[in-house]
Amino acid sequence: MSTCREAVEEAFKDEDGVLTTNDVISRVYAKHLDRPWKKNTISQHLVGLSVNHPSSRHHPSLRQDAFLFSLGNGRYRKWNPEQDGTWRLTGTGVELIDEGEDAMVTEEESEFEEASLTASISLERDLERSLLADLGQLEPGLKLYEKEGAIGHQLDTGVVGRLDILAVDSEGRYVVIELKAGEASERVCGQILRYMGWVKRELAGGKPVRGIVVASDFDERVEYAAEAMPDVALKRYEVHFRYSDV
Repeated sequence: MSTCREAVEEAFKDEDGVLTTNDVISRVYAKHLDRPWKKNTISQHLVGLSVNHPSSRHHPSLRQDAFLFSLGNGRYRKWNPEQDGTWRLTGTGVELIDEGEDAMVTEEESEFEEASLTASISLERDLERSLLADLGQLEPGLKLYEKEGAIGHQLDTGVVGRLDILAVDSEGRYVVIELKAGEASERVCGQILRYMGWVKRELAGGKPVRGIVVASDFDERVEYAAEAMPDVALKRYEVHFRYSDV
């Protein structure tokens, strides 16, 4: 019988993207129908098998076989030493070798980052719900993609990750919409281009594909990149608070 560690490794075997804790649990349970491990056990294995997770120090037997990189908020991908560096344990957390104290992450800092990520994701989901209720507020004529039972909300490509929203405009063109809570960094450029490339290859059937990045603000480098991406538009959102008596 496989161990839980082996089951987690199997879940990432042919995966080059990011998986959430729930994604991994679903894959493990699909492979092992008797569900021999509790969800919390699988979750703890993900922590212990992540080279940069501060709490991996509590799982020394797992950490020696670490092959994952934690992105925070229960999201993991395979560890790439060339891209992610080499991490080691400290008395209170982990640190990036060759980068010294500037790259040290303690468990307290990790918990703060987790809380910040949770708030950011909550805002992103609120933004997503608002747009799904009426895509026309982003651009007149936009409608959510729907075909043969598939819908363009959190569409799992299986190769380049999940699309936030896939829509179709009034002229029948496919529109990839990427949402960012807060300021969008330059990484969003490669992200949306990958999504657009996948839609063009797998769904569009020769129809044009364009993209829209929605964020509260944009890194200046994103604005420069957009100049060279005529099929990608940048849209700023604004948050308005309303108050009422309790």
